[in-house]
Amino acid sequence: MRNGIEFNGKNTTDFKRVTVRTKDRPVFPQVKEFTENVNEADGEYDFTDVSGHEYFNTRKFQIDFNIGADSTEELNKKLTAISRWFKGKGTLIFNDMPFVKWNVRVMDSVSYTPEHDGRKAVLSVTYKAEPFSELIFDALNGPCLDTDISLDTEIPIGQDEYLTLNGSGTYKNIPNIGDVHVKPIIMVTDATSPFTIGNNGKSITVNYTGDIVIDCEKEIVYSGNTSLMAYAEGEFFELAPELDNTITVTGGGVVQINYTPKFLYDVDFDNMKWSE
Repeated sequence: MRNGIEFNGKNTTDFKRVTVRTKDRPVFPQVKEFTENVNEADGEYDFTDVSGHEYFNTRKFQIDFNIGADSTEELNKKLTAISRWFKGKGTLIFNDMPFVKWNVRVMDSVSYTPEHDGRKAVLSVTYKAEPFSELIFDALNGPCLDTDISLDTEIPIGQDEYLTLNGSGTYKNIPNIGDVHVKPIIMVTDATSPFTIGNNGKSITVNYTGDIVIDCEKEIVYSGNTSLMAYAEGEFFELAPELDNTITVTGGGVVQINYTPKFLYDVDFDNMKWSE
């Protein structure tokens, strides 16, 4: 599979006489298995999804960079520049999957094979990636104005309508448009104390009046630069990959729920449902 990549904002197309070949790009991550063998029983006990859903291991992407030059000296300079570019960790976007990003890190040492009397090199790089790709924009705010998206792409406007809640109540049809569970960021304006929000049997209460941010991913609660963990109790929750999550709110305030959708592989806007 030949196509370019973008890593930390720089693309292989920015380099002259550099092409990319993907040797291995797994479509599905490996499931984390939690099993227990018992001597006096057939088979094994499988606890893989005992917490409500499966968890997954990281993936490995294997990519070859084909680098051409007019001399060995020029080739070495290119190798140095490219090595500086893709070292460490960052965000990887495949040019043929432009709407999702992968959080990756370069694994192992990177070696190259010289060809054509030192005027060509093949760099073999292995990236360790998180199990799922992420949409290049979040669900609440949508794409930025400068996002390079074709005009005929089926992306609706006004998704914040489905993710904005006003005061106490039970709110159904809260969408998670991705393929897997996500931990949202909840922003509350003018919250009254106590303020409680919950989903699927888990809830968190914050005894604070004012603006609140509940970050379920990082498991922190704060207001501005002030931690509110001493005023919070309960459990942080997830949104299931479905369009009808139910959120319950007790207390005053305008609530906005945000998250970055995650996908098994790529995103298909044309066949995606954004709401019930």
